[in-house]
Amino acid sequence: MAPPPPREHPAKAARTGTAARAPRARRLPRPGGAAVAAGALLWLAQPLYLAAEAVTASRFTAPYSFLDNAISDLGATSCTRVEYAHGPVPVCSPWSPVMNTAFVVLGLALAAGAVLLAARLPRDRAARAAVALWVVAGLSAVGSGVFSLDRAPAAHTLASLPVFVAQPCALITTGVALRRHRRLLGWSTIAVGVVCVAGTAVFAARVDVEHFSGLFERLALWPGHLWAVVLAVALLRWRPPAAARPGAAAR
Repeated sequence: MAPPPPREHPAKAARTGTAARAPRARRLPRPGGAAVAAGALLWLAQPLYLAAEAVTASRFTAPYSFLDNAISDLGATSCTRVEYAHGPVPVCSPWSPVMNTAFVVLGLALAAGAVLLAARLPRDRAARAAVALWVVAGLSAVGSGVFSLDRAPAAHTLASLPVFVAQPCALITTGVALRRHRRLLGWSTIAVGVVCVAGTAVFAARVDVEHFSGLFERLALWPGHLWAVVLAVALLRWRPPAAARPGAAAR
């Protein structure tokens, strides 16, 4: 039987690089546990936006249709007529504070939640772009609540328009950031974003048409608020792979 090979001195092995190296961890430890949990909680609250619409619409004293009326009609603080491209629309929303509060609170929650959940996204340009777009979408919603449609129509329009671009694009870029590590979640998020893009495109193309404008506006926005719950749960439970760690490829 052949004798065992001579054991190399530890100091020499360290100098020559032949010492046994511990296997690299395949996943990162859970980063920012408390902050990520807080971000997930903020995104789990996003469906309350739909609830606020339903409650406020139930108290609307002028005719209101989820298919035809704009979401912003619910935030009108006076009983009046709002001029749209397709003609004047009567609005009277006694519970407008509910809708405007939801715009502001849930918009801030959307933006802050994105920043807190960023620790669970891969460290790449798509993820950074996604977080920035979520923040823009949230702040746009805040502006919609601060500037009511009837009191400051120009400011309301200027503040609310970015969400129709930022939120669908946030979904798509989030999906792009996730698809290499969570294939199903990534592609599903991209698909939801594409649906929202389609809703925005049809809503913009039919801005001078009264019927079904509310439907396409909600198609542009509602899926993002609902899918935020899916993303919150998935990111809360997921640890990014080690390959996504900054500088991991260089080591």
